Amino acid sequence: MAAPDTARHEKPEARPERRSRADAWLNAVLGIALLAVVVVNVLNAVGRYLLGIAPLGVDELMVYVVIWSVMLGSILSLAARSHINVNLLPSYAGGRLRHLLHMVHDAAAVFAGAYASYASWLFIGRISRIGVRSMGLGVPMTVPHGALLIGFAGLAVVGAVMLGRDTVAFLRNTPHAQVTP
Repeated sequence: MAAPDTARHEKPEARPERRSRADAWLNAVLGIALLAVVVVNVLNAVGRYLLGIAPLGVDELMVYVVIWSVMLGSILSLAARSHINVNLLPSYAGGRLRHLLHMVHDAAAVFAGAYASYASWLFIGRISRIGVRSMGLGVPMTVPHGALLIGFAGLAVVGAVMLGRDTVAFLRNTPHAQVTP
């Protein structure tokens, strides 16, 4: 006799969180973009050092792709709580204390993201007024710096959503779901 399927009868808060399709798709796209950067970098090195050909702007393009990938990936990792952090205290804390520690973390993310977004906004305003362009491709420098603005603003928004969610969980004293990265 087979064991009953208990996965359907578990309480929702006991099930591991599942990544959404959009999250999985974005992670796959970012991973492919970084793999493409590695391939282009290898081809660039072969062309430059073996063939004596140095395509204009390839290094610049790789840097822009990495910047955008890192900033978008940071938003996804904050939302999944899979970013690099020191989680010794929250991992041993339980109940309201863990929620409180998450709220402090979320508030720090909101503050840091909002502050960096504001600074990025001011800097983009300055470089767009004087029309700064990249040397290799001639791309307006607002494009790579826009990645920082979008990334930091996304971190602030995700942090605010998480702060709201963790505050509600704190007030309700909601049990923690077992989350595995």
